[in-house]
Amino acid sequence: MITSEYSFFRFVAFCFLFVFLYSCGGTADNPLNKPLAIGRINKIDVIIDKKFDVSSLMDSIDFYYAGDYPVTPAPEPYFDLRFLNMEDLAKDPYKKELKTYIIVADLSDTMSDVTRMVMFDLGPEKLAKARTDSTFYMLVGRDKWAEGQLLVYLFAFGEDRLERAVASSFEAVAKRIQKHDEQSLHDAIYGAAGENKTIMSTIRDSFGVQIAIPEFFQQVILDKNFIWIRMDQKDVIENLVFRRVPYRSSTQFEKESIIAIRNEYGKKYITTLAEGAYMSTNVIDLPIMEYVHERDGNYMKEIRGIWETVNDFKGGPYISYLWHDKKRNELVFIDAFIFAPGKEKRDYMQKLDYMVKNASLVSR
Repeated sequence: MITSEYSFFRFVAFCFLFVFLYSCGGTADNPLNKPLAIGRINKIDVIIDKKFDVSSLMDSIDFYYAGDYPVTPAPEPYFDLRFLNMEDLAKDPYKKELKTYIIVADLSDTMSDVTRMVMFDLGPEKLAKARTDSTFYMLVGRDKWAEGQLLVYLFAFGEDRLERAVASSFEAVAKRIQKHDEQSLHDAIYGAAGENKTIMSTIRDSFGVQIAIPEFFQQVILDKNFIWIRMDQKDVIENLVFRRVPYRSSTQFEKESIIAIRNEYGKKYITTLAEGAYMSTNVIDLPIMEYVHERDGNYMKEIRGIWETVNDFKGGPYISYLWHDKKRNELVFIDAFIFAPGKEKRDYMQKLDYMVKNASLVSR
């Protein structure tokens, strides 16, 4: 009888411990029972206390993470946000199986369920560090409730410090999330169809660029030192242009020089059915953003803005890249642009940007 009761209590204790560990998450989660995380690229679920619904902290989160994506004709957010609290997670367990979370906690509010969860996940040592080190306000976790999850913890003692943490960490957090989305982005671009080897060989042999091109892209024009390829879908046309030009001086990397290259080929090759219509660069209505990169030891300048058509009403976003091929003392010009009337354009531009940013220069 004693043995039977002892076994029963051991069984009850084991069940209680299993339920406790499974519900708390953190490092104590049972990896054998986790589902695969689900979610779209650029989608963030923000776990935050309901008391912050109307607050400067919420305004700060919205300002940085839902700010304008550079550059689209109509404003589109950098990320798509949804705000959740612990009650939402308790009511719908599937909300624990999503792909990307930002968890925001005021560690001074020990009555908060979000704070308690973050304290548990941080552990005593990191919690003590957060109390004494004002630069320690972010931690990245993975696979808390599902396999393939990214969780970014933003925390501080006090709402003012927490608001500063949101601002200071944005660039690093955005890069982490974009890196986390890369496999999904790659799958969305290439899918089951794979790559267009014929076009890839032409671009490699003629322009010295190794780039993965999705199968459904087609060659539109191939001319000396110029190729235009595009993929036509029901509501969207995705375009890539490659050119080679001699390198003369660093002034070629100035914004005005890159725009001149765009306008030169746009007037010659990119026309519409309207009489006298051709593609040009809008330098008035929206800002032109500039970025600098280093690719394989070679300097790259990137500009983003809006294209339009002279004598017609078409337009859309573009990203132009000017890449210094030091070995050949030449410049590689790559232009990515889309035509998607009435459609949101961020994700399409992000796909083209991913393709170019993963290209490399090769010897010809």
